[in-house]
Amino acid sequence: MLIKCTEEHNDILLNYLNQQPALNLFIIGDIETYGFNSPDQDIWAYLDTDKEISGVLLRYKNNIIPVHDVDFNGFSEFVTCIKEQGNVRYLSGRKAILDLYAAEFPEFHKETTFFAECQELRVKPLQMELVTDLKIKDIPSYLALQNAAFNKTIQTMEDIVEALENGTTTIKIIKNEQGEVVSGGQIAVESQTSGMIVGIATLESERSSGYGSAIVASLVEHCRQQKKSACLFFNNPAAGKIYHRLGFVDLDRWILLDKKGKE
Repeated sequence: MLIKCTEEHNDILLNYLNQQPALNLFIIGDIETYGFNSPDQDIWAYLDTDKEISGVLLRYKNNIIPVHDVDFNGFSEFVTCIKEQGNVRYLSGRKAILDLYAAEFPEFHKETTFFAECQELRVKPLQMELVTDLKIKDIPSYLALQNAAFNKTIQTMEDIVEALENGTTTIKIIKNEQGEVVSGGQIAVESQTSGMIVGIATLESERSSGYGSAIVASLVEHCRQQKKSACLFFNNPAAGKIYHRLGFVDLDRWILLDKKGKE
C-alpha cells in the first residue's frame, strides 16, 4: 500500500532509511531539513502486508529518489506515482534500483558513477595547511573557479551568501599569492550522520599541486569533527585512486537519469 507521509511517519521513515545512512543521505538530509510541509518536497512510503515500510520515494522539486530492494512489491506503484508528478527532470539512486527505472523511463539519459564514503582519513596532505573557509569577499573568485572548471557556475552569489549566513553549507578554498581562489569544494547536503562533498575544482594551471586532495581531506575532517562520515561521487578512475588513498571506500554504483540529457 502506497501512502503519503506526514510528520507522524518521521520516526519509522528514519528507522528504515538509517539502515544505510550514507547511501540514503539525500533523503535523510531532506527530511531533516525540509520536513513534510514544504511545497518543494513530498515523501511516500510503501507498506507491505504487515504494515512495515519496504520502500520510500522522495520528490524534491523536480528530483526523484526511490529507495527499496530489487525484489520490491511496490515498484509499479512507485512508477505510477513518479509519472503522475509531471515535471520530473532527474531520477537517481543505487544502480541496481535505478536500472529498473531506466527501463520505464527510456526518454532519460543515464549516467553512472561511484558512491564512496570515508569515515577517517588515512593520510593528511601537507597542503591542508593552505586550506581556509570561504569568506563572503572571496565568493566572486570562487564562482570564477567554478566557471573555469565546469563551464558554468553551480550557484549564485546570493545562494552562497545565504547558505553561509544560515550555516547550511561548508566551503573550503585555497588561494594563491594574489588572493585568487585556485581550488575549492563544499559540503552540499548533510544529515545527522553524513555529509556529501561536491564541486571539487582546481584551476588547470594549479593541477598536480595536491590542492584538490587537500580540499577533500579538509572537508572529510570537517565531517569527522561532527562525528559524521564524508561521501562523494566520482566517475574518473584517476580521481578514484586519489580518494581511495585518502581513505574513501566504494559503497555502490550510483545512477543519475536526466531527462534533459536525452532531448
